Amino acid sequence: MKRALAVLSISLLVAAVLLLAQSGRVETAPRWEYRQLLPQEISPARYKQVEEWEVRAAANEGWELVGVSPFVYLNEERGAEGQPKRMVTQTYPGFYFKRLRRDVR
Repeated sequence: MKRALAVLSISLLVAAVLLLAQSGRVETAPRWEYRQLLPQEISPARYKQVEEWEVRAAANEGWELVGVSPFVYLNEERGAEGQPKRMVTQTYPGFYFKRLRRDVR
């Protein structure tokens, strides 16, 4: 009985010391903020591409480009009336950025 009580007391003491040691830790993982530049819908089924200067401006502000993916797929039929029309697919890419959060405590 005394031995079990001693083991339990030591276990509780070790747990308390570990909890106190963890509460004083400062988070060292970097905190990121994210931004996206996406095509703008200017009217139904009509989109405006992201301009190159917008991507460059984001880079100048410290944003790192981490991904580019097709955001909108648009299929259109083109051709003269009365003839078979060709299907044209347009893609409008979206740009995704990250940077270190500036207000890290």
